[in-house]
Amino acid sequence: MKTTFGERWWNRSEFWLVLANLIVYLVVYFADKQHNFGSTESLMLLVTETTMLGIFAIGMTIVIISGGIDLSVGTIIAFSSIIFTIVVKKMVLPALLAKGGVGPGVLLTATAATLSLALVIGLFHATLITLLKLPPFIATLGTLIGLRSLARVIAQWQFQSDKVSVSAPEFRALFNATWSFTVPGIDLPLRIRWVPLCVFLVVAIAAMILMRRTVLGRHLYALGGNEEAARLSGIRTDGLKFVAYSIGAFCAGLAGILYAAREGQGNSTNLGVGYELNAIAAAVVGGASLRGGAGTITGTILGAMFLTLVVNGIPHLIKIDSTLYEGIIVGVVVILAVAVNQLRTRGRSR
Repeated sequence: MKTTFGERWWNRSEFWLVLANLIVYLVVYFADKQHNFGSTESLMLLVTETTMLGIFAIGMTIVIISGGIDLSVGTIIAFSSIIFTIVVKKMVLPALLAKGGVGPGVLLTATAATLSLALVIGLFHATLITLLKLPPFIATLGTLIGLRSLARVIAQWQFQSDKVSVSAPEFRALFNATWSFTVPGIDLPLRIRWVPLCVFLVVAIAAMILMRRTVLGRHLYALGGNEEAARLSGIRTDGLKFVAYSIGAFCAGLAGILYAAREGQGNSTNLGVGYELNAIAAAVVGGASLRGGAGTITGTILGAMFLTLVVNGIPHLIKIDSTLYEGIIVGVVVILAVAVNQLRTRGRSR
């Protein structure tokens, strides 16, 4: 049966996610008498939080589409923050570091070292899964537990602390540098933290091209849809797992660098705790199936935006002790969003 463009758009999960995001934003905006949710500071926070979550949620989505799961994303973020700050401090003399002497060369070298180690972690996961035949849940659960302890050991060995701080302005600018522009209808200029935004855009565009326009992307979908059928059709399934887990770890490493710049320190104790659940939630809300073979990068981005709006909107609705109710509200909203998406998909397939 031939369908029109409008019908096809109506059936896309992205349409409903855009609508859900708009509804959540408007409900919070008008329910708060001060309308602080529409302030420039609030908008900057929403954009920043969405992009930060989006960076590692995209990596998680590719892993999920390929039929896997990565529980170590939050730990990789913490580990990467420690490696990044240690390399920066080791490359710059203390006297120069105190005066802000962290140049582009130091930051690029630290970034390369951090992302290289993140890739090694992803390759390690794929090795455990393909060679030792460990379930992805168990393989990544092991690094979820062990990698944070390794980060603490390294930090204690080098600086006798679980946290490694770098206060140089150039270092903090990786997160805090802003770009201001005017928006019609808003009195004050809207400021955007442009480095996380640019990193997010590069990751998102590259992932969209990979999954939509390349043979490798189609093979990743095939792997997640039916691994045995993909293998029998001549696809090198083990190699695809190396690709998927490397991309997931790489994106988490990028996020770890940016979080280190945001906090001004590498943090091996509580940075990234629970972030893997946020990434999974963003992917699933965006339409990805934990069975593999389904999901889109656009959906994950909208899912990350949805979670960000909900989490940041709660304090505007509940003025006192909002954190007490945050987990309950987010959990209920995520379950409802996924349930509606599943029912809509099931009804469309009939």
